[in-house]
This record gives sequence, C-alpha cells and structure tokens, in this order.
Amino acid sequence: MQIKESAMLSTPTPAALLPLGNAAQPGLRALAVAIGNEVSKGLIDLWRGKLASFLELVLFALLFLVINFAQGRGAFHGVQEAPLLLGFVGYIFFHMQTNRLFWGLLGEMQSGTLEQRYLSPMPSWVLTMGFVAASVVEAALTALLLYLLIDLVAPVTIPLHWAAVLPLLLLVVGSVGYSLILGGLTLRFKRLEILKEMFQIGVLIFGGVLIPLDRMPSWMAAIARLLPLTPGVEALRQTLLDGVSLVSLATGGTLLWLVGSAVAYLLLGIAIFRWFGRLAKRDGALGQY
Repeated sequence: MQIKESAMLSTPTPAALLPLGNAAQPGLRALAVAIGNEVSKGLIDLWRGKLASFLELVLFALLFLVINFAQGRGAFHGVQEAPLLLGFVGYIFFHMQTNRLFWGLLGEMQSGTLEQRYLSPMPSWVLTMGFVAASVVEAALTALLLYLLIDLVAPVTIPLHWAAVLPLLLLVVGSVGYSLILGGLTLRFKRLEILKEMFQIGVLIFGGVLIPLDRMPSWMAAIARLLPLTPGVEALRQTLLDGVSLVSLATGGTLLWLVGSAVAYLLLGIAIFRWFGRLAKRDGALGQY
C-alpha cells in the first residue's frame, strides 16, 4: 500500500508533461528583456558592419543629391529640397526596416537558428516582436544618420512640430505591417529577393517619395495611395512643411486615410506572418532554404 501511494505521489501531473512551448505567458519584465535582447543583438550586428553601413549611407546621400540635381535641372533649389528630403528619408527608413527583417529571417533560416524561436520557452510572438523592434531601431538610426549626413552637404531647414509625431508613428506602423507580410511570405516561399526589390523600386517611383501626390498624374496618385509609405510621407510634409494641425488633417480626411492604411497593413501583416509561420512549422520547413 505504501509503495502504491509513493508511486502515485511521484507520478507527474499532466501540467508537468506539457512541452516548454506551452508555458505561461511571460510577464512584462520577461517581455522587455526578450525585446531588449533582440534589439541589442541587432545593434551589435550593425556595429560590426559599421564600415559597410557607412558606405551605404554615403551612397544613399549621393543618390539624394543626384535626384535633387536632376530635379533642379543642374542646380540645387532649397524650395524643393525639404519635401524631397522628407520623402527620401522616409523611404530609406522603409527600405532599411524591411531589409533588416527580411535578410534577418533568411540568415536565421540558412544558419538553422530560426527553429529555435518556435522551440524556446518564450512564446514565438514575443521573439518576433523583439525581431521587429530591432529592425525599427536599426532603420531609425540609419535614417537619422542619413539626414544628418545630407544636411552637412546641402543644409535643409525642416521645422519641427508636435503634430508630426502621430504621422511618424503611423508611418512606422505601416512599414512594420508590410515587412511582416514579406516576412510571412519568406517563411513559406524562401527566395523572394527579386520580388522584394521590385516592390521597393515601385514604392520609390510610385509612392510619392520623389514627387508629392498633388503633382502626380491621377492614375499614379491612385496607385500611390494604396502603398504603405505614401500616407505617412504626405502627412509629414503637411504637418512639418505646411504647418497643418492634426485637426485639419482629420477634417480633410488625410488622418483617416493614414490611420486606416497603417492599421490595415499591420493587421494583414500579423495575419499573414502567423499563417505562413504555422504552415512552415507544420511542414517542417522553418530550417529549410
């Protein structure tokens, strides 16, 4: 009888038999640590490649100067520099944030470490949040340094207004949403480098980056309004350069367009990333490339 009782006491409970992936949801401290670790890892990688990153910034700055020189027909015009600079820096953030997430996922696939995100005691969505946060921080630093580098060569005065904070945040949200869409497709189909480059070139040409929407043909402006970057860039131009308030943005419908676009891209990005992540996990394709 004593043997049976001791055996019953030593029998593991069903909760003890659960896999590590079903552990309780993390607290705020664990969430902050996980995201902080991902951001730190991204910044360390960025610092290790600082020479390549600096040369990339120089190339971007030269590209901006060439575009500005071409638009000015052989001269630099201060009137057109500020709108162009806002659009160009916004595009570089979008470009770098998407690249960091895309190439980071591919790198982990190739090294075989992507599966660890789904085997970790920490829920995979927490690590994905950290991954996204790292890409945002790295892209923001790159865009800021690019702005400062261009300002040294061709000084541009852009007044600062608190009304621009919300459009800036929503621009980041839209960019994150698109990068999650691309990341989800990458989990499933792997080799999408050409597709990514084609879309980013399309955003540069059609997204209102180089030319404001009111100066574009109607058919091109219609395409631009569907892209993730355009609403944020247009709202930043209006709030920073034209002094438009958030109330005026809301009255004119620009704020609704901006919020709707950012939220739609974010929700679609989360849904696609989770869906294709589950399919890749089901098929055992997370570590395949």
